[in-house]
Amino acid sequence: MTPDTSVADATANAAGWSLARAMMLEAERLFPKVHDPAQRLLLEQRVLDLVMAGLRTTLITAAVGPALVVWLIMPSVGPMAAMVPALLLYALTVERLFFIRRAARAQADGDSRPRPWLHAVTWRTGLSSAIVAGWGYPVVISGNASLVFVILALATIVAASSVTQFCCWPPAMWASFTPMLLGLSAQVLLLGGDERLFAALFTALLWFTLGMAGLRFARTLHNDMSTRLLNEQLMRELDERRAQAEAANAAKSRFFAAASHDLRQPLQAMSLYHGVLEGSARDAPTLARMGECMASLDRLLEVVMDLSRLDAGQITPAPSAFAVQPLLERLAGMYEGMARQKGLRLRIHPTTAWARSDVALLERALSNLLANAIRYTARGGVVLGVRPRGNAWRLCIVDTGIGIAPEAHDAVFEEFVQLDNAARDPTQGTGLGLATVRRVADLLGHRITLNSRVGRGCVFALDLPRADPPPDGMPYPQQAAPSARPFCGRVLVVEDNPSVRDALVLLMRMWGLHADAAHDAGQASRSMAQHAYDAVISDWRLPGERDGLAVLREARQRLPDLRLALLVTGEDIQHLHQAGSAFQVLRKPVRPLRLRALLAARLGVAPQEVVHAR
Repeated sequence: MTPDTSVADATANAAGWSLARAMMLEAERLFPKVHDPAQRLLLEQRVLDLVMAGLRTTLITAAVGPALVVWLIMPSVGPMAAMVPALLLYALTVERLFFIRRAARAQADGDSRPRPWLHAVTWRTGLSSAIVAGWGYPVVISGNASLVFVILALATIVAASSVTQFCCWPPAMWASFTPMLLGLSAQVLLLGGDERLFAALFTALLWFTLGMAGLRFARTLHNDMSTRLLNEQLMRELDERRAQAEAANAAKSRFFAAASHDLRQPLQAMSLYHGVLEGSARDAPTLARMGECMASLDRLLEVVMDLSRLDAGQITPAPSAFAVQPLLERLAGMYEGMARQKGLRLRIHPTTAWARSDVALLERALSNLLANAIRYTARGGVVLGVRPRGNAWRLCIVDTGIGIAPEAHDAVFEEFVQLDNAARDPTQGTGLGLATVRRVADLLGHRITLNSRVGRGCVFALDLPRADPPPDGMPYPQQAAPSARPFCGRVLVVEDNPSVRDALVLLMRMWGLHADAAHDAGQASRSMAQHAYDAVISDWRLPGERDGLAVLREARQRLPDLRLALLVTGEDIQHLHQAGSAFQVLRKPVRPLRLRALLAARLGVAPQEVVHAR
């Protein structure tokens, strides 16, 4: 072989491959956007599904078409020339039925190789097309021009139908009409009559037009399939990422729920021991500083747990109608000392407004807003007030503090954002307060707004739905003040943590109560069998099979004169509410003053229905 011959062969091969690519005869180039073999295999499987659906559709034409052609051409070409191609087509139709069934069984058995089946469809459609082309020979040599044009019209219909059925797999599409149209064109040109040149050119032009149209359909379809596959992949990845994020969030919530109890136990013991020492120790400043540290740690833990419960969707609001004035007075009483220490005035605008919301959650949000207002105000004061706004009440907290720049209005509601605390001074808060406010407001469906000017102060506002007040004469609910006198009675403390248990017992005895201790439900049962108790205070999580709820239920049954059944827990109270608990509940760390107030309200008075406490 000479060098010139080799170059010529290489040029011919290159031209042949270029033509094959242009006609989309190469399976590897049908999906140019997809390069992953697994994704290409999935696309080819979908193409096989479409091709098999097209093959089943052509069975209807294959059952009727040959009989119609035989009836049409038999008078001109004779029975043998008319019926032999028809019988061959019917034989191929029967074979196609079995082929479709084999392909369906293979797919059901997990055959993941679509390309051999696609090639099998290609040669079957090509063979059928070649038989139809052979049918034209006796028609053309008959010299019946009208019959020739009728056959060409039928071939046009069949070819157009083949393009729509098999354009998803171009090799099968070309095989379905190329032998038929080009074969008829060649026969008419070589054997036809006077109109043979026009008919041959028309048929060849029809082949080219249908082929180009089919390629455009194929490219559009393949691009759509590729895009859809990529979108499905992106959606799956997005779903996986969302599932991972949800799993991580759930794991975080489970961790906080599990860790909350253990985190609060030492803080609970410290708080109770601090309460014991307050009445007897001489170093009052040291105790005061220790109390401030514990209160700071308590606030940090509380806000972190609040954010965790809000993010996990574990808090369900329970809105009800309430008077706004007692809420404002309660908030002012809580923060009046803080404001007085900074030389600020804390004022309330009196109001008779009634609104609808979850008071406990709303109070938590307003507490954070009020604490922030006092914290970032050096002179002047803070005002709490309500004003009408359409069908709602706008509850405002106005301060004369440092203000917030407009570009930072959104950022201040993010976690750990503190605009004027570059040194991370813990006395300036943790940066979680406003994040909690935003989540609580979203949960309650209350719109929150911020108006501020740097150096002039801020106005935070919450829009609350209006509510109808109760009938005239119904008083506002009042909270009982804690008693300063020693108590009388017997208390059972059920707690598995020794430090917390000992501190509670010491505190009860310092308040004049006779206190017994138990570390689990079994020991508590034995104590209740020996003594009559006025109050039972139990931790929720106890060793063994029975928890604090079981202890309190037993106490209710065995102690008819029981005045207080108190459950103390460091975990989410919402679970107890959903479980239908009817016992008093306090969150750890329990402050001695709050515990004393509860004992003062329950001991020494007639038994009454016990309600939930947050």
